[in-house]
Amino acid sequence: MQQLYEEYRRFQMDLEFVQMLANPQYLKYLRQYIDDDCFINYLKYLCYFKDPKYFKYIQYPMCIKILDCLQNQEFRIMIKDDIFIDKLEEQINLSFKYIQQS
Repeated sequence: MQQLYEEYRRFQMDLEFVQMLANPQYLKYLRQYIDDDCFINYLKYLCYFKDPKYFKYIQYPMCIKILDCLQNQEFRIMIKDDIFIDKLEEQINLSFKYIQQS
């Protein structure tokens, strides 16, 4: 029973982290870890959320696209640039507005 609880808790923490990736301001915070191999491995591990079995728990699908982009070193370099983050935030906000209007 304890193991089941720990797995559920881990899943909840992973889910919360993945969904935070849809927030460009959070990406700014993550810059400090972006070159860390352990962090990069964690991002790879989180790709299990692309599986439909887990994707159904995602409330902000944009976070999966950001997770995909974070697999790319060039994107990880680009998020170090404030102008890039500002443009990304603008695009994400526009997509949320479009979804809300639909």
